[in-house]
Amino acid sequence: MVLTTDTKFSEIYDIIKGDSVQGESVLILVARDCDSIAACKILTEILKSDLIAYNVKAVSGYEDLENVNSTLLENEEIKSIIMINCGGNIDITNVFTNLNDQQVAYIIDSHRPYSINNITNESSVLIIDDGTYIEQDELQQLSDDSEEEEEEEEEEEEEEEEEEEEVIEEAEEAKEEEEEDIFDPENEDNPENDKDEDDSENIDENERKSKKKNKKDKKTKRKHRKKKKKKSEKLEKTYYGKSAAVSMYSLSTFLNKQNLDDLLWYAVLGLTDQFIHEKITLDSYEQQYKNFKELILNNYPSNGDDDEERYRSGNDEDDYDENGDLKRHPTSMLLHGDKIIPSDDFRFMLYRHWNLYESLFNSRYVACKLRVWKAKGRFQLESLFAMMGIPLDQVKQKYNSMNVHYKKQLKQLLAINGPKFGLVNLYFNSFLKKYSNNSEISASDTVYAVTALMESDNLESDQSDQDIWEQNFWEAYDSISNKNIDLLKIGLKQSIQLQKEITRQVTSMIEKRSVILSGPFRYAFITESSDLKYFIHPLALTKLGLFMMDAFISMGKAKRPFLIGALNENKNSYLIVGISGSHSTDIQSNTFGEYFRKSAEYTDATFKYQSFDTSIVEVSKTDLHKFVEHLHGTMQTNQISK
Repeated sequence: MVLTTDTKFSEIYDIIKGDSVQGESVLILVARDCDSIAACKILTEILKSDLIAYNVKAVSGYEDLENVNSTLLENEEIKSIIMINCGGNIDITNVFTNLNDQQVAYIIDSHRPYSINNITNESSVLIIDDGTYIEQDELQQLSDDSEEEEEEEEEEEEEEEEEEEEVIEEAEEAKEEEEEDIFDPENEDNPENDKDEDDSENIDENERKSKKKNKKDKKTKRKHRKKKKKKSEKLEKTYYGKSAAVSMYSLSTFLNKQNLDDLLWYAVLGLTDQFIHEKITLDSYEQQYKNFKELILNNYPSNGDDDEERYRSGNDEDDYDENGDLKRHPTSMLLHGDKIIPSDDFRFMLYRHWNLYESLFNSRYVACKLRVWKAKGRFQLESLFAMMGIPLDQVKQKYNSMNVHYKKQLKQLLAINGPKFGLVNLYFNSFLKKYSNNSEISASDTVYAVTALMESDNLESDQSDQDIWEQNFWEAYDSISNKNIDLLKIGLKQSIQLQKEITRQVTSMIEKRSVILSGPFRYAFITESSDLKYFIHPLALTKLGLFMMDAFISMGKAKRPFLIGALNENKNSYLIVGISGSHSTDIQSNTFGEYFRKSAEYTDATFKYQSFDTSIVEVSKTDLHKFVEHLHGTMQTNQISK
């Protein structure tokens, strides 16, 4: 079975384990995002528990897969190629041309839809699905059936109208003939005329039948052409299934390996990564959150209501020393080791490692609600703190150094005063990890840090781009280990710096009116050298695009897809990200990938995918104008046809 479910993974794992006796038989290919790293961590812990040797290779796009094909697949020891968040939406056999009869590619990928060739492959590709593909396929079938029913109803109505018109026409013709008969004196008492009249009527009847048949044939052909055209114009939308880390954790339960170190935390990070980067809907996140909360409360029983409340609303005053740093308690938490705690997290980012003022000012939700790029918005932010009774000198110092009284009251004060400024639902359900040394970090902050490490700016280095990003990958990979909290701290600082640059760039684009409305979408390109180093990475550019999209919505502009690009001077090309929607627009699917492909083919632009998300591409600087021009034309045409 090519397309399988995670319930059959134990059988697949037995095959992988059986092949491992011959040496380093497992090759793991990992995409560059936090979810993929978390999924890889789960998989490697499982493999290590059974003493299975493996090799991990980071891949950033299709070119890296081609390099794997030419350099690694010729190794006869490799029997299992496990692909995490890569390969599901492309024909693997077209890329891995060196696969031999003993090698199988196992795909665990959240990108949707899957390539049909991977699904129908009977020998060398096995997709381990999380169930969402089957659900989506059924929903799509229902949608298609519904569309066909609507079309059939419309056609029936048209046919009924045409039949009524034909009946009326025939009645009028018959009436005219009767009138001719009545007023034609030559027809009276003339048998020859009667005979000629019968012949004429037969001829007329045959002509009517022939016309009716021709009309019906034309209508049938027109219907077929209409269906064929509609099918060819139907765009393939991309979307995401469950997080690879969540899927991998689910697989671990079938192997009874779920209690290995940190597997549950890695799964939480994968889910949080999808939520923060808006790859799944709010409803999907909430449903999965409930499942994980139940698991976590079973695995990490609370030390009591007071202890649980401490982590939901902040720490007690006794938990801090005179410098505002958390004390290291030699009591309960040390005895229990690391612990995951369900916790409310605010929709302003990294505040625990920043200061409250800048955290709110630079966070997309708050910044767009208050429009902080204007003086009025900045005044509103200061007014919010004033109404909360928190002095500016408190919110502008490090959060850890703030008066504990204000921190304990923060959630309550925001709940009371936030709605006055349009700030409702200021927090979301999440998780916090408490380490055995009493330091702590939230799931969202971890994702921000890991992502920042992965897209770290090392342009001053003499290393090649490939070497730089691989080095970044391994630093990000190591950072989520318990032993590398210092690496996470570096990532947190880099994430804070990036977010400040994103807010500054949004303000600059609005002030300079850099965003252009191009019919069906808006677009903007970053070309100034001082800004480029932050935005030549896919996830950073995506964050900027989402921020700009919400900024325009907050200004009362119509909701439109957004195209954001940044010039890579070293490559003389533009990195381009297409965003169809966000949590603010209630649109999670993306049609840009299909439009990009069609525009590249038509314009013959120098073009390549820059990740395994088809809505992130690289286009040559010289081809950019014609590429965007054609993109505008095709999207405009498609919009009109709807």
